[in-house]
Amino acid sequence: MAVGITTCLGFVSCFKDEPLNAECDIEQAYIHAGDKLNSWFLFDSDTLQYVQSDQNKIEFTMSAMADLTQIAPLFRLTPGATISPANGSVHDFSKGSVKYTVTSEDGQWSRIYFVSIRKMLYFGSEHEFNFENCYEDKGYYHWQEPWKDANGNTTKEAIWATGNPGYKISNSSTPAENYPTAPIDEGYEGKGVKLSTCRTSGLADMVQKPIAAGNLFIGQFDPSNALQDAMSATKFGRPFSFNTQPKTFTGYYKYKAGEKFTDQYMHVLEQKDYGTIYAVFYDNHNAKGEAVVLYGNNVQTSEQVVALARLDNIDNTPEWTPFTLNFIYRKAVDMQKLKAGGYSLAIVCSSSTNGAEFMGAVGSTLWVDKFKITCE
Repeated sequence: MAVGITTCLGFVSCFKDEPLNAECDIEQAYIHAGDKLNSWFLFDSDTLQYVQSDQNKIEFTMSAMADLTQIAPLFRLTPGATISPANGSVHDFSKGSVKYTVTSEDGQWSRIYFVSIRKMLYFGSEHEFNFENCYEDKGYYHWQEPWKDANGNTTKEAIWATGNPGYKISNSSTPAENYPTAPIDEGYEGKGVKLSTCRTSGLADMVQKPIAAGNLFIGQFDPSNALQDAMSATKFGRPFSFNTQPKTFTGYYKYKAGEKFTDQYMHVLEQKDYGTIYAVFYDNHNAKGEAVVLYGNNVQTSEQVVALARLDNIDNTPEWTPFTLNFIYRKAVDMQKLKAGGYSLAIVCSSSTNGAEFMGAVGSTLWVDKFKITCE
């Protein structure tokens, strides 16, 4: 009898002493798509976001006609965790991202997430990128693009990204004008952009990233991955709503190659550096209807690529020089998907063609201005 009581008490103690969960993560974020909301998403799968453990920014994309003023995201949390504002509460996402705080079951840990919803941008018969709108923040420069929607209203859109946030990790005291990507006042017409291959620092040397090529691209850059997995830090392209497909890519450039081409260990190679400019048009959903983004290791080679316009091996070019590139199509375009935002466009520039592998010549500089994409 005493043994039975002892055993019973042991079970009670086991249940009583079980610790509360210390996890405080969002595992999934989703928007319940009713009849109206469903028309604002390209695929049903776009209403659901799987959130990685190292991710604190969650972004949905809706059509250009979506009303973002009363959206109620829902979240699946780690067991026992709570979220504030409340799960399923209505918010106005037209004013920017909404901050959510997740608290663990034991109350000892919390984590902040930012949830945003962006509208699909409408791409007319042509769009010119003049690089006149730049500003300094967090120690380096950013660019915004004036954009007219289908109703003729103009907004400033942060479609351009650079590797500047990654450079800051190892070179935080560098003045903004000396970062790999910086504005210039003397572009081909008005302001332009200067992309320079720069030496990093001892911190970056430890992970075989001794140089940083100046780059500018339509997409997003995640600095949290810059030193560990630089290829996945660059997310290329943005979905647009097109009436007709891209045909030509034009613009102006100058280039000066650096003197010594080096590898990831700063070994000098008998090789010359070149700049690169290209535009990629790709299908942003795979055969299963899952959203696709291209990264540094597949932006030109992925089977999702529909068309490519590329200026190869840009050599020393001291004066502003025009270029005209035709998009070379690899597959047919679905016109319904084209209008619904089923295709993404990326424009990519780098002062060193092999900069993504941290190979190039310090001092290589590419100047760019007045890009234009024409559709028909």
